[in-house]
Amino acid sequence: MKTVGCVLFFLGISMAVAQAQQRNLDSLVLLEKTYLTEDTIRVSFLTNLARGFYRSNPAKGLEYADKAITLGEKLADKKFLAGAYSAKGTNKFVQADYAVALENYQKALAINTRIGSTQGIANNYNNIGLIYYSVFDYPKALDYYQKTLTLNEQTGNDASLINVLGNIGNIHNELRNYPKAIEYYQKALDLCEKTEKMQALSGLLVNIGNVYTQLADYPKALEYKQKALAISEKQGNKAQIANNLGNIGNVYFKMADYPRALEYHQKALEISQNIQDKQIMAASLAGISAVYQQQQRFTLATDYAQQARELAKSIGLLSTESQTLEQLSQLYESTSRYDSAYWAYRQFVLLRDSIDNVEVQKQITRKTLQFDFSKTEDSLVGQQLLTDAKLKAQILLATKQQQELVLQQNAIDLANKGRALQRLAFLNAQAELLFAQSENKISAEQLARAENEKQLQATQVDLQQSQLELKDKALQAQKTQRYYYLAGLALLALLSFFIFRNYRNQQKSNRLIRLEKKKSDELLLNILPKEVADELKEKGSAAAKQYDEVTVLFTDFVDFTKMAENRSPQQLVNELHDCFKSFDEIIERHGLEKIKTIGDAYMAVSGLPLPDARHARNAALAALDIQQYIRQRQHTQHDGFDIRIGLHSGPVVAGIVGVKKFAYDIWGDTVNTAARMESSSEPGKINVSGATYDLLKNNFSCVYRGKIAAKNKGNIDMYFLTGNGVPVPGV
Repeated sequence: MKTVGCVLFFLGISMAVAQAQQRNLDSLVLLEKTYLTEDTIRVSFLTNLARGFYRSNPAKGLEYADKAITLGEKLADKKFLAGAYSAKGTNKFVQADYAVALENYQKALAINTRIGSTQGIANNYNNIGLIYYSVFDYPKALDYYQKTLTLNEQTGNDASLINVLGNIGNIHNELRNYPKAIEYYQKALDLCEKTEKMQALSGLLVNIGNVYTQLADYPKALEYKQKALAISEKQGNKAQIANNLGNIGNVYFKMADYPRALEYHQKALEISQNIQDKQIMAASLAGISAVYQQQQRFTLATDYAQQARELAKSIGLLSTESQTLEQLSQLYESTSRYDSAYWAYRQFVLLRDSIDNVEVQKQITRKTLQFDFSKTEDSLVGQQLLTDAKLKAQILLATKQQQELVLQQNAIDLANKGRALQRLAFLNAQAELLFAQSENKISAEQLARAENEKQLQATQVDLQQSQLELKDKALQAQKTQRYYYLAGLALLALLSFFIFRNYRNQQKSNRLIRLEKKKSDELLLNILPKEVADELKEKGSAAAKQYDEVTVLFTDFVDFTKMAENRSPQQLVNELHDCFKSFDEIIERHGLEKIKTIGDAYMAVSGLPLPDARHARNAALAALDIQQYIRQRQHTQHDGFDIRIGLHSGPVVAGIVGVKKFAYDIWGDTVNTAARMESSSEPGKINVSGATYDLLKNNFSCVYRGKIAAKNKGNIDMYFLTGNGVPVPGV
């Protein structure tokens, strides 16, 4: 549930005037038909009609705007022509015809500049900024909003000042410059409270609350959103009340206060159902489902998620439908309904890809529009006001931030698609596994039933045979028959006893053998990679192998000898054990092979014994995780270890050394160079060679250090690895 945070200021008129124009629209139509004199009064009628129709019927508004332009060109006072061009631009803006809208706003700006209308110029700047904001060209939008702000400060137009301050805050919020966004929102908020403009006040409170939510300052977020709710309740605006209730519910959800979150979402749902606002209804249903999911009330959560999905689909809310499909997949998986989880997640992926395709088309359209805007502005550049050096610096910063956001978002999208494919494969495998287990269970039951029937038939045959034999033997002497019969039973019992005892002994021996074999296999796997261990068990030896592409990782603790002097041997061993245990978990998670530890040094390799084209990526991710682990440990232990890490990529030879206490090891110049990368690093940093940088540069952030001398290696290009290029998602 998201509140629209931008208080748009069309044509430089206040909301109260716009509402009055809407109420008097029919009266204006009648006046226009009866008053036919071509003077300033008629052009005002036509312009106001164009402005009045832009929301309900922009095509009709354009008809009146064109009439106003035709008449305005004949009049001496050109301020009416400027107003007509501006009205036409607004109707084109509503139709998303941004290029034509910009052209008309620029014509109005040229006239207002010529006649010296300061407020008209300010309004035109604001509307042009709105167009650039709509196509995500934030630097251009910020340029025009700053010009608007300067002029409105000169004229003292409070309504315009509130609007443009909020618009500038919106741009900084989009660029994630949250302190700057709050600064501008607060300026607008102070002016609203001073002038008692309650409608704008409510929207600004919600905007500030949203920023604090993104900063995870939930008490502050609640404070502002509760104030916005109070204003909405005072005004009696049901839709805003429901929306604000849902926003507050979302904040409580992030605070893990699920009872309060549920209470607010249910209130929002009740109001939205009463006013039949389906968009808020869908968001409220999804919010309630998320709360029940956290409380592990999966049946209720699934029911509400299904309702939210159906409602979102019926009104074309693709984003909400996509989110609920992903949530349904998680809920089905939690209850082991893997076939349904697979279906829901597949639908989510298909819908998300569809949304991505729409976004691609939008990006192409935006690029085309931005090109058209540049051509239009080039013809009018002489008429623009010059901005000061501080504004230019701010625009350059906004441009850089926007470019960084685009790169980060592309990386996030790629990672999300990869995770989605992995999850889809997992759910499909689980569904197939359940189906196979079900079939196997049925087959086993049928087989057991058939075996029982076979045994029953065999028993019946044996019984009949025994009866015949008894009848034959009944003719023999009773004493002889009883003697042999009893002797046979005794012999059979004795034989059964020995057979059973041998069977139990054999079972016990087999269990001991299996247990010892398992222990030996686990011990061998702790020493050698699985493939090498299998070869060693099968052939009795393992040949050394050449690997052309691997990445070697070295770590070493800084000032280890000095730190060891301040610890007992047991403390030192315990700390090393904790660190190396965590290193083992990290490299196993990223698919690396641990080679050995030498004192406080740790060595691992990526890309063997099974070759892996992603060896450099996996080693870089492991190095970043080790770096993060050490940093976290330093926060809790102020005298904890610091670390240097080095990476280098190239060929190695790997194999087993010796015949007693054998160990798996790697050799080659690559190993020596990787060790030099570690020793040439700095405390707390990851040093990579030029060879490794060439494999990482497209997906990871690196800082070039220059050519640095390495022992016995000469000068080598070295880089500090600083991150994987993927930003932390916003709240």
